[in-house]
Amino acid sequence: MVVNRTDPDPILNMLADTFGEDTVAVTDGDLAGDGGRDPHPTDDDNARDTDSSGLSSEQLIRSPDADAGPLIDVDALRRNDAVPFDGDEPEAVENLALLVEGNEVIAGSTLGELGDAVLLVNSDLYITGSRGLSDIDLPSVISGLDDTSFTLRGYPESNRQKLLLITISRFIERVAWTAGSGTLRSSFQRLSRIDDEVGTRRVYDSVAGAGVDTHLYGVPDQLPHDLDAVVHGGGSRDFTHSWFVVYRPPDGPKPVTDATNTDLERGIEGGVGLLAVESEPRIWRGMWTFETDRVRAMNRYIERNL
Repeated sequence: MVVNRTDPDPILNMLADTFGEDTVAVTDGDLAGDGGRDPHPTDDDNARDTDSSGLSSEQLIRSPDADAGPLIDVDALRRNDAVPFDGDEPEAVENLALLVEGNEVIAGSTLGELGDAVLLVNSDLYITGSRGLSDIDLPSVISGLDDTSFTLRGYPESNRQKLLLITISRFIERVAWTAGSGTLRSSFQRLSRIDDEVGTRRVYDSVAGAGVDTHLYGVPDQLPHDLDAVVHGGGSRDFTHSWFVVYRPPDGPKPVTDATNTDLERGIEGGVGLLAVESEPRIWRGMWTFETDRVRAMNRYIERNL
């Protein structure tokens, strides 16, 4: 839900296209000074006039269409550490994107942050190396989608959705590079891409040079030269129809502590992985995750079978 949007409609449309209709529904939201209550409340609705902290829900954020989105307590939103919102005048907030599941706000980012990350960029930034590893960060609305199954489409069906996979892949590569140890396993479909794409080659020179045990997978049409990495070539569907980037810490994936408060730290300490399968031409299905068992299972399967 995008709250108090002042950016033009094309920005909202780009946001909807980026996440894919099957994964995330995107809608506008506005402040409701009357509390956004249903004109025909039920007993359950009345019971929700106060939240779990006892604060009155005098102002809420809601979708203009009562059936299109949840009611969100502004007081609860202000207390949510995952949302960049702490002002005294909610009406002054503009272009705040909230990731909502049910009536719970999972995370929040500004449209400006999302624009810098995925909406107003293209894959050339990564292919040419114009955006380096140190520049990669995930807005909380994107990182909050971990463990969400997605279906994303490549060009020409969509100009934007594949960029989300590229951005998350680069984030995982940044985790490995920052850690300077552990194991990174990455697929390329065609291994020639590593040398053909200047930015990709630069990333893997940096990751391997930092001391990460680096493994590269793909069809061996052209092997990368002078790269300190283990290259795995093959022609099975695991090589030709999968997209994975998996970072395993030196001691294996493990649950992180509550004190670990950034996505970069979570990945370094606990591991992080992306797996997508091309189920149809240019249609990718999968997820990305910090979850220990999933990261371990991804790494184990790749290590044993490819």
